[in-house]
Amino acid sequence: MASWEWNLQDLAVSELSRPANSASIHSAAFVFSAILADAHPLVVPMMIDQIGLAQETTAVAQLMEIAAGEHEILRDQFVRIKAIEALGTHAGHGGGELLRSLAEGREGLTYAEPSGLRAAAEDALAMIEDRPASARTRAAYDSTAQPSASYVVPRRYTSRAIGIAAPGSHRRVAGGLARVKTISLGGAYLESPRKLSVGDSIKLEVRSGLRKISFTAVVRNIGPDGSGVEFVAHARPRPRKAPQAGSA
Repeated sequence: MASWEWNLQDLAVSELSRPANSASIHSAAFVFSAILADAHPLVVPMMIDQIGLAQETTAVAQLMEIAAGEHEILRDQFVRIKAIEALGTHAGHGGGELLRSLAEGREGLTYAEPSGLRAAAEDALAMIEDRPASARTRAAYDSTAQPSASYVVPRRYTSRAIGIAAPGSHRRVAGGLARVKTISLGGAYLESPRKLSVGDSIKLEVRSGLRKISFTAVVRNIGPDGSGVEFVAHARPRPRKAPQAGSA
């Protein structure tokens, strides 16, 4: 699989991840855990999702290494969040202490980890400890596993309706503006006159105030007025630099 182009890897992983193929979820998760480090970075998040859904215990040590940011290759923040989420499905396998340290660890007066990663660790810890607060997260995992779901990967995260312009670019199409109709941690629905196809990858930049977040996304479904995309990687938001004194 390591020698395949990323789009072929994505096609294979997304097909194995369909709820309709739930009978093979454990076999697929075991294989995914064995080849995770050799897979293309853009398909790793989906593979980790399946490992979590299948509660593949042989992957726990690797998930903990990724979540802690200590994996030799898989260090991206989004991949770490996915590993943290997957650990939340493995109650009784020793991930609680790590998740607590990620959620609460400090360096002086500030938290050691960014807020998104801490929030994921807090949710995963609630899952492991079966707190009442974990009900929504647990229900999301349960709905993802329903065989009747029609999407490649059913929505797990709460989606928020917004109306902002998001400058984006596509590797085959000139850059342009798309309206982000809804957005969540897992993806977004984009309204755009540009015609995309399922499986296309796009670069998307969302601006909010002085900050901007850059995503790599894959088109998962096509609607009458736009496209549903899944985020497969994102960069940490950075504030814009203030203009220097005397500059134009």
